[in-house]
Amino acid sequence: MYLEKDSSGGWSFGRLANRAAFFGDGIFETMVFSNGRIRFANHHLARLNSGLRVLQLASKGFSTLKDLEKSLVNTLGKEENWRVRWNIFRAGLGKYTPTTEGIRETLYIQPFQSAPLIKKTSALSKTIKLYPTPWANCKTLNALPYVMANMERVSLGVDEILLTDGDGYLSEAGAANLFWKKDNTFYTPSLTHNCIAGVARAALIAHLKKKNIPLQEVSQKVDSIREADQVFTTNVTGVSFISSFEDTVFDPTSIPVVQQVFSF
Repeated sequence: MYLEKDSSGGWSFGRLANRAAFFGDGIFETMVFSNGRIRFANHHLARLNSGLRVLQLASKGFSTLKDLEKSLVNTLGKEENWRVRWNIFRAGLGKYTPTTEGIRETLYIQPFQSAPLIKKTSALSKTIKLYPTPWANCKTLNALPYVMANMERVSLGVDEILLTDGDGYLSEAGAANLFWKKDNTFYTPSLTHNCIAGVARAALIAHLKKKNIPLQEVSQKVDSIREADQVFTTNVTGVSFISSFEDTVFDPTSIPVVQQVFSF
């Protein structure tokens, strides 16, 4: 289901001729809608506002999360869990130079599917590096690095692919943030290495800090993964524990304190 917010404030079937499709000129949030609420709402709002500032998109005139929740309840009810992609992009068409300061919104709604609990195999991307841009941490509509990385993953026949920045420091996975655990300390790449500022990443970091569990945001290369006890990835759909990276084997046992973040 693909819906677009119209001038009356309602939602109708969307049009595809826009700056989102032509130029990737916008941002999006992939959200989980459950029991009439958007999970991790505050983290989504923080990342959304950051993306609006970086891309110089209008910070007024778009739906609030409460508006979205109300509309989604009216459309979907409260009984099922849904995956909702909220796109916010510059209005108008033009060419590269925008012709208006307005914004448009669309929603793409699918049944929710949890991330697989275990991913058996993983490898390092040999073709894709994540380079610094002002919007490196934003969830922009230009996802080519992740499209190409996941094509490489499929060609390698593995369940997950890990990405590094231009200097070889660990950044993230193909569609999720990366974490590992060693000697009771959790680690995740620093945002300075051009990974997406994941909502689930932020929620897990806050959860671990609240429980006084050691966590470090680090600048580390691939050998740190090979030395880890456990490796896992997170996004809003859940957590996946990785059983192996190339020829290194990990313990894929679920970690309760991590799973707590994603329980409905």
